[in-house]
Amino acid sequence: MVIPYRSDYPPRHDVVFSIIFGHRDMFAALLKAVTGHELKTDIVYSQANMTPDNVEHNFIRFDTFSIDDNVLYSLDLQNSYVEELVKNRSIYYACRSIGGQTVIKGRYNELKRVIVSFIMTGKKSNHPVEIIKLRDEDGNVYSDLLTLYNVYIPVVNDCGSETVNESLKIFAAFFSVRNKEAMAKFIELYSNTELGAKLIYYYSEAINMSNLDIIEKGEYFDMKITEEDISEAKKEALIEGFEQGREEGLVKGREEGLVKGREEGLVKGRAEGRAEGRAEGRAEGRAEGRAEGRAEGRAEGRAEGRAEGRAEEKISLIRKLLDAGFSGTELGKALGIDEGGIDRILSAAT
Repeated sequence: MVIPYRSDYPPRHDVVFSIIFGHRDMFAALLKAVTGHELKTDIVYSQANMTPDNVEHNFIRFDTFSIDDNVLYSLDLQNSYVEELVKNRSIYYACRSIGGQTVIKGRYNELKRVIVSFIMTGKKSNHPVEIIKLRDEDGNVYSDLLTLYNVYIPVVNDCGSETVNESLKIFAAFFSVRNKEAMAKFIELYSNTELGAKLIYYYSEAINMSNLDIIEKGEYFDMKITEEDISEAKKEALIEGFEQGREEGLVKGREEGLVKGREEGLVKGRAEGRAEGRAEGRAEGRAEGRAEGRAEGRAEGRAEGRAEGRAEEKISLIRKLLDAGFSGTELGKALGIDEGGIDRILSAAT
């Protein structure tokens, strides 16, 4: 079996959405699944085939919409968005759909109610469907003129049948198809249901249209792509800012690290230098002390040796003169030593 799928135009593509839900039966089915409202009219407008000649084109800017009795219903797909952006956009175009209506002679009671449904393919809420109305500070509905429905597809996929209706589950599964394998799985699960079979049929029909690229380049879709680009640009700017901040932080960190490293290096270097200096000083001091001690010792030894040598020579001379017959008195006079001194020298020598 040939699986109907185009990677450039998946089910969640804006153009594909506008084509499929430009069909009255598909618009009515999704509207009822989201809001519970029954569509009575047979006329549905789609941006895929609207031209500037359409009166509604000038003030209603949703993918698909219909005007039924006194109510304007819209179905709009949002793929890439910033939460604040899509909220402001939904309010802006909903209010534009009210403000663009013609009021004749102050008959504001004849203004058509506007019920806007946004199908969000990204998860931004804890609720599968948000319903927003105009309320006063006590929570009471101020006016039924405007009601917003925000459908969060990933949340719907996580809900059981007791939380959301089966049709909405099938639509959520369809909008979640991102590749050929997922489309094959969708066909396996839902082709035997009336809604699933219709979605497969209309999707196959849409992706085989020859003018998809021309539709996509139209004013409306070109504007919508620009809005999504803004959303993506904001995300990219956040990432770029983070990367730039990290790089700047690394540079600054390196600079601060170098300064601190130098400071710590100087402190540590001084401490180690002082320690090494003291150790080397002690070693050099010991070496120099030993050298000086040896030199002084040698000098003192030589001096003492010479002194002792001279003393021994003097004693030897005295003994020789005494043996030659000189008296102690005579030697004392000759050597300038008293007689008692001669005796002391000889006594010390013995």
